[in-house]
Amino acid sequence: MKKVVTALVVLASALSLVGCSDDGSSGNNASTESADAFYRPKNLAIQKVDSSQSLLRILSEDDTLTTCSIGASGDLSACENQELNGADVVHQMVVNARTGSVYFLQDNADSILVCDGAGGSISSCAPATGGGTFTDPEFLAVNAEGTMAYVANEDNTLTVCTIAGDGTFGSCTVTDANGALDTPVSIGLVSGAYGTHAYFLNGETKSDVTACTLAPNGMPSTCQAQNDGTFTAPTTIAFSPDGKYAYIGNLDDSVAICSIGNDASLSSCHAIDGDNEKRFAGILKIAADAAGANVYVANARSSTITHCKLTGGGADFADCSPYGIEGFAVTSDFVLSDSAASPAMFITSLYNDSVYGCGIKADGSLADSCIATRFLAQ
Repeated sequence: MKKVVTALVVLASALSLVGCSDDGSSGNNASTESADAFYRPKNLAIQKVDSSQSLLRILSEDDTLTTCSIGASGDLSACENQELNGADVVHQMVVNARTGSVYFLQDNADSILVCDGAGGSISSCAPATGGGTFTDPEFLAVNAEGTMAYVANEDNTLTVCTIAGDGTFGSCTVTDANGALDTPVSIGLVSGAYGTHAYFLNGETKSDVTACTLAPNGMPSTCQAQNDGTFTAPTTIAFSPDGKYAYIGNLDDSVAICSIGNDASLSSCHAIDGDNEKRFAGILKIAADAAGANVYVANARSSTITHCKLTGGGADFADCSPYGIEGFAVTSDFVLSDSAASPAMFITSLYNDSVYGCGIKADGSLADSCIATRFLAQ
């Protein structure tokens, strides 16, 4: 995934500033800008400080972190920038909701930067090597309980670690998952009546998805390569809230929807393509809402977010519509706020150094106007 994001940055550098796309988009509007600063925001995470306060963490291309308070209607306030002590070419940020820790993966480093973020500002950053088991980590996933970490390494191995109460890694074990990994670019963890499964997307070199059941100790148990032809260039995976269906986004403009079996197998897969309406164009992220009623897809090439309704209990997409935002250009990430009172989506825009906050209507569609927080390079 870090190679895909790097390619997007190159694309952003070559672009001239454009308005919203007119290829089926809704033409949403952006409003007020902030005078604070960040540069090419590329990765977002929401962190709850307490029951009444949530923070949006924004990782920028220059290895700075911006932390903002989230307002009721998608606006950002009280933004603070800070340099990440010890960070160098960070390509992924992950928040542990249980411990308040924030993890940063760096390019060409055999470690993960572990920082304390429980108090709001990032502090006490220190590199973790997993006892020597991390080899240029490509992707990190943390289970829903915040107790286990899964790290895909560049050498086609997986490191599995327990997470202590202070967010640090312990008891790290490296495995080759029965030789089923091949340059994994993303990890998806899903829980259901079957327990927890792990899925590894091997999109850099081949289109197989490695599906694994997890033993009670968290280690991959039975692993199998999956591909029925609907996985063409998998870059991202998401799941229905009940864990019955997987949504696999292909960079070449289609989404595969599959049923999840008790043995982690993916079956009854069917693909939804971008068609003439360009619903999908360079998919980088998919996320379903907590209610299992809506799903959202980030399209890098068209600078749009596609909203689809989930039907059949999550078994299919319907009424997919791409939304364009004025001034928005080249995204690498978005996050959904889970506030029931004021649901919102936050979207990165690499080219014009902005993050857009968009309210979500009752039907799941994006609000008619979005709030742009733009930070000029320092």
